[in-house]
Amino acid sequence: MAKKFTRNTVAVNVEITDDVKEALNENWPDKIPDKDVAVDIKNVTKMYKIYKKPWYRIVNAFSSKVEYGKFYALKNINVQFPKGETIGILGVNGSGKSTLLKMVTGVVKPTKGSIDVKGRISAMLELTSGFDKELTGYENIMLKATTLGIPIEEIEQRVPDIIEFADIGDHLYQPVRTYSSGMKSRLGFAISVNVNPDILIVDEVLAVGDDTFKLKCLSKMEEFRKEGKTILFVSHSLFTIRGFCTKAMWIKDGELMAKGDTAMVSKLYEDYLKEIRTAKKIKAREEREDEEAIMDKSDIFEIISTRTIDLDINSKHRANFNYGASIIIEIVYEVKKPMDNNLICCFSIRDIEEHEVFATNKQNKDNVVDSSVGRHVFRFILPKSRLLPGNYKIAGEFWNNESGLHFKFASIRQLNIVGKEFKGGGVYAIPYKTMKDNYSIEERDKNGTLNEIIDADVLN
Repeated sequence: MAKKFTRNTVAVNVEITDDVKEALNENWPDKIPDKDVAVDIKNVTKMYKIYKKPWYRIVNAFSSKVEYGKFYALKNINVQFPKGETIGILGVNGSGKSTLLKMVTGVVKPTKGSIDVKGRISAMLELTSGFDKELTGYENIMLKATTLGIPIEEIEQRVPDIIEFADIGDHLYQPVRTYSSGMKSRLGFAISVNVNPDILIVDEVLAVGDDTFKLKCLSKMEEFRKEGKTILFVSHSLFTIRGFCTKAMWIKDGELMAKGDTAMVSKLYEDYLKEIRTAKKIKAREEREDEEAIMDKSDIFEIISTRTIDLDINSKHRANFNYGASIIIEIVYEVKKPMDNNLICCFSIRDIEEHEVFATNKQNKDNVVDSSVGRHVFRFILPKSRLLPGNYKIAGEFWNNESGLHFKFASIRQLNIVGKEFKGGGVYAIPYKTMKDNYSIEERDKNGTLNEIIDADVLN
């Protein structure tokens, strides 16, 4: 008896338009000539049985009545990896990337389907796997290279290159159990890239080691690319994928979502990540609001209205503001029953992806408002706002810490900043000036401090 297990992820719909699909397929067709194929994956599915208790697995060998769950790490994957390409594989943790690569190397067998690898393959999935801790680094070079199926004569020819690349000094002749994780990674990488593979698989190994080691790894992989070797590269860094890979593919929940041009696939994946972040934040906010039982009206307190006002245009209520406008956030509220004097009003500004741009502090005494019985008006003023053009949301709350009362603004205000083309990034314009002079650093030290040299008007 079996039941299906699913990944615990936020549900986000993914839609890829027909024109994008057509462009992706043109860049990386579903079917390519056999002579140009490095790895051919046909109808591959990987299913794991999930048992409630470990010993159920043993019982299942003798009885089909044991209940287990089915978890599909990969579902019906069909893809041909072309020779001579550096292919970036994208996907969140648990999407199936590593499972796919382990099946390509033969470490894991597919539940159904077939994988045909054409050429010698070297994989950096777990750099330290295959090491015998009691053997020296040198002895482990021989051992690991042998497990890769390399003739002893060829291994001996490549040992000097491996030793030079690993650069671990006399530790090479010490037992591996005395190595740090960084030293093990260096040795593992050195072996993997110096056995002359046709296909190199790299799974997040650049996440370990120091910056010098990472640059050394990338430089070696760049050599491989120039030699026309096939590289399958997994990284969570979109910057690295975009800069290093000639093609990309995206796996989501065990399914192949897209493959083709690196820029197009990475953009689809990046948009998906933004949707996930937004969905998670919305879900978390809704759960938090449910827990806190936030109100905007009660028999003690009521928020009457909120609005945003442009101070520069006859103090009119509006949602669209020019860049640099002075903005007023106005809240009208009513205290219906006496409460202590510790009533605080706060607000925050978020972008459309729910990233917090700015938020006031609940401990700020300037935010303490009139808590006497009656109707009151409280305003926040943003003089000459430097929010860059874009769409924002304003949310706010009233707090009474002693009584535990918590009231949310009746609605989240939309705030749209328009005008002023800005060639840069971010959400807020920080004023800056440039300075050009003929002083070198040494001359500056001779002529006085930097403040003495810079013209006074630059500092104003």
